[in-house]
Amino acid sequence: MKSIRVTTRGGSEVLTYQDEPKPDCSPECVLLKVIAAGVNFADIMQHQGTYPLQLPLPYTPGMEVIGVVEAVGADVTNVRVGERIAAISFAAGGYAEYLLIKPEQIIRIPDTLDEHTVLALLIQGLSAYLLLDYAARIRHGESVLIHAAAGGVGNLLVQLSKLMNASDVFGTASTEAKREMIKNWGCDYAIDYTDPKWHETVLQITNGKGINIILDPVGGSAIAQNLSCLGVEGRFVSYGWLSGDYPSLTTAQCQKLLFNNQSVSGFAVNVVMEHHPDIVDTALTQLLNWVQMGKLTPILGQVFPLKDAAVAHAAISARKTTGKVILQVG
Repeated sequence: MKSIRVTTRGGSEVLTYQDEPKPDCSPECVLLKVIAAGVNFADIMQHQGTYPLQLPLPYTPGMEVIGVVEAVGADVTNVRVGERIAAISFAAGGYAEYLLIKPEQIIRIPDTLDEHTVLALLIQGLSAYLLLDYAARIRHGESVLIHAAAGGVGNLLVQLSKLMNASDVFGTASTEAKREMIKNWGCDYAIDYTDPKWHETVLQITNGKGINIILDPVGGSAIAQNLSCLGVEGRFVSYGWLSGDYPSLTTAQCQKLLFNNQSVSGFAVNVVMEHHPDIVDTALTQLLNWVQMGKLTPILGQVFPLKDAAVAHAAISARKTTGKVILQVG
């Protein structure tokens, strides 16, 4: 079978397109013929060596797929050959024509939804929903600031904020074109985060009150700007390090958190999936329902063939994409 393999850490050039043996279906597993695989920024950080939880070399990237059941192990029940399903595997392996999964990794999906839409609702969709509902505990009428609002998670956060009854939604983006896009998706205020004084703009718009919820995948030194425009009882949630640097807090910032009843927390979707599967099931059901009702429309990005996985990663790294990027496999 064809697959993408990583044998050393580095840039997108370390993704190699090659042949390897098709896996056998063991008794406790399901063999999936992959139709398409989702691309996440964590895949890129993984081969760059910047992701905190490193997969051992060599490995095949890809944490989310949609495909057709090719074979079912003797010990597996309630799964049939020919069924179209989705799956999330944090052990990766999705950038390949076939993937061996456990039954508990299976996500059943409506026949009416296309592969690209479904993949947008898996890791990125679940992350967006759980960031607001589980991590930030959004309340009716609260304001939300979404960094990287034009991305795969960001576009869903914009829409979900409104569906979860936020008041003003702020989004940051680096170009005028992207800022126009996020306004079309529901952002009340599109902020240019390349302006070092963007946080002052936020404070001016909010009449000095600041923001109730700030959702940040960037990290690094931007923590100071974020906390300066976090309102009383505000929640700042960190869910990534696109900048390559971790945020750090000063004594003064810690004091401000204490005396304003503010909080800083981290979020990783895999932890929620491991410890709270019921919460994840509820989130996914709600996401699928909103899409089928026409209330939620994931922004679908570029589609690359499997052999061009390195090109896809390079485009995302250069911030030349918007919405959900996928690899077409089958």
